[in-house]
Amino acid sequence: MFGSGPGFSSLLGVMMGIVYFVLIRRLDLSGIKFDINLIGMVLATAVTEELVFSGFAAGYLEKIQEGKAVNLLIIGLMVAIIKVPILLFVYRLGMQEMLGVILFTGASGVINAWIRVETGNVTGSILARVGMNLAVLG
Repeated sequence: MFGSGPGFSSLLGVMMGIVYFVLIRRLDLSGIKFDINLIGMVLATAVTEELVFSGFAAGYLEKIQEGKAVNLLIIGLMVAIIKVPILLFVYRLGMQEMLGVILFTGASGVINAWIRVETGNVTGSILARVGMNLAVLG
């Protein structure tokens, strides 16, 4: 999970975090308030989600059937499904908005799991999720 390649993994993670941030915020930094609560939420959710999905689940699936694209799709589906209750009951999104969020989070789950599988290190996945969480929560 924290094997070799933390440098390359971190580089990929930072690059993807920037891509997520640009896609979500479109370089609009006006509404972001960097306070300790925001940083805590961003880090806690990024570390937890990526250790579970990209770290544990992707690593386990890789041991079962190495190098399968299906593994990445399973991780993406898991990441997307875990968001459904909050999208429905907290944010009360309509079907069209919910579909967009599910597709985006599923795709980010696939990309983050790919970073973990390719580098053997979950650090990059965590950094990518931090960029996405900053854009969404900030």
